[in-house]
Amino acid sequence: MACVYENLYPLGADFIQRYGEDRQRWIVGEQQCSWFGQAHVGFTLVRDAEDYVTACQRVEIDADDFQHCISLGQNTVIYSENNLAFENLPVRLTCVKVNQHPAGRIQIGEHVMLQGTNIVCYQQVSIGDHSMFGPRVTIMDSSGHPLLNRGDASEAERTKSAPIEIGKHVWVGMGATILKGVTIGDHAVIGANSVVYHDVPAGAIVVGNPAKIVKQLPLDESAQPLHEAPHGMHLSAVTRELESCA
Repeated sequence: MACVYENLYPLGADFIQRYGEDRQRWIVGEQQCSWFGQAHVGFTLVRDAEDYVTACQRVEIDADDFQHCISLGQNTVIYSENNLAFENLPVRLTCVKVNQHPAGRIQIGEHVMLQGTNIVCYQQVSIGDHSMFGPRVTIMDSSGHPLLNRGDASEAERTKSAPIEIGKHVWVGMGATILKGVTIGDHAVIGANSVVYHDVPAGAIVVGNPAKIVKQLPLDESAQPLHEAPHGMHLSAVTRELESCA
């Protein structure tokens, strides 16, 4: 193994003891969100090394490299408790810095609902206002590792990544996976357990692995009301569309 991984946990006691309880330098908007249960937030430095044993003896991660890497909009909900109808796990937000490249940035809009959502960000993950995520959704803008020559000294540098952009009023079902380079348009619906690795147009309903379009919502009629509607109305409207696909 030629990659060295170092981690900081800004919600942990060690980080608070060293840097204080005010985390606005790292998690912008933390105080304007609602947090339920214990979320997991991590900052990770991945660095290539010729000599793994020697490299592990050095600590190179610097909290300043992760300033403003997470941005949370007003009234966003970070839900990590396991008291829902379906099994739920802690929300996990991880920003990754590879070698000398900038750390990944997670940007989450206003009135977003994250339930047990996992976001791993090497470059950028952006989520628009009023989007909702069912339990155990995974969003990752990187392959995590190259397919070939694992363990080489350049493994981290060769790992591919590409930004993910998720629009407004998007509904992502339980267990779905969204992969690197994907753009999801406003009002799109991602079915449960779908794997998305191609762009999804605005208003499209996609299901399956790989995710494929099964229906297109009539955005010319519904986009404005859904944009103005609270979460419950958006959910029920989309549920009716999903039922009509069955």
